[in-house]
Amino acid sequence: MAQANPSKNNRGVLAGIRSNHVYQTITRSDEFSVFLPLLFIVLLTTLFRPDFLSARNFSMMFTEIPFVAITALGVSFVLMTGTVDISTGRVAGLGGIMMSMLIVEHSWGVLPAIAVAFLACMAVGVVNGILVVKLGMNDFVATMGTMYMVHGLRHIVIHNPELSMNNLADPRTAGFINFFKTRYLGMYPSFWIMLILFAGVFILIKKSMWGRRLLACGDNREVARLAGINVDRMRMEAYFICTIFCCIAGILQTLDMKLGRPETGDGWEFRAIAGCVVGGVSLSGGKGSPLGVLIGVTLVFVAESAIIFLGMPDTLRVSVKGAVMAAAVLFDIFRQSRKVPA
Repeated sequence: MAQANPSKNNRGVLAGIRSNHVYQTITRSDEFSVFLPLLFIVLLTTLFRPDFLSARNFSMMFTEIPFVAITALGVSFVLMTGTVDISTGRVAGLGGIMMSMLIVEHSWGVLPAIAVAFLACMAVGVVNGILVVKLGMNDFVATMGTMYMVHGLRHIVIHNPELSMNNLADPRTAGFINFFKTRYLGMYPSFWIMLILFAGVFILIKKSMWGRRLLACGDNREVARLAGINVDRMRMEAYFICTIFCCIAGILQTLDMKLGRPETGDGWEFRAIAGCVVGGVSLSGGKGSPLGVLIGVTLVFVAESAIIFLGMPDTLRVSVKGAVMAAAVLFDIFRQSRKVPA
């Protein structure tokens, strides 16, 4: 009788161990724990409204999601250091209104206008960093102050309630703007830009030394300092990077609408924070995943869309956002209470 090949059996055992390890890694990840309720909401809504799962509905949702998702991606940098920034929505609006004002009212080229918009938003990031990191102000109070300052600034710099970017005299500027209203593989460029940004940040946070240092600053600042990490500089950089992503989101939204409005970005900050918290970014810092943030923001939008499809009052959307965020915060508190102190 032929004997079994021991080496072949060993390879089979090792393959089984590896597959089991991969399975456990996926099912125990924060991203998977966010994906399950998302899947549940989709299936439950589809049970009552089969058209909810249509390509048209999800295409419409992913036309709106990129702007808040990119803002949430910026917020996640700050949250991962253990602080918060609630000025993000207004900063996004500032970027959009600065660009449109320079293009429409002053006939600037699109690239110089975008450059100035970035400088204006990054200046807010520097101010936030100085107030919170250098002066030791409470992060919530400091960024609330800059939120209202930026809110007022948006209305000061604009002389019209709306700045239409249709029928621009410069054909190059008009062509650039029209590019963002053309679908590629069924989606607008803002969607593909969102995916590229999330992929880049995923590599930065998960695979780079800088990303590990950022998470270390949020996990335990004193230990991070003892390890030779410049914690204050990392926290300053987080606020600075946050405003860059907010500016990108505001500019993309303005290009998508071909319209500069001071109200752009209002309310995005709480949607963004909700998406981050739902997506597994810890409010105490030291934990977060860009993929989880994307799933978390999608879950918030899907929950809001489900309310509309099920015929519930539109005002209930605000309550659902609050409930989802409260549940995520409670889960984060429970998870932190189970951590072993350093």
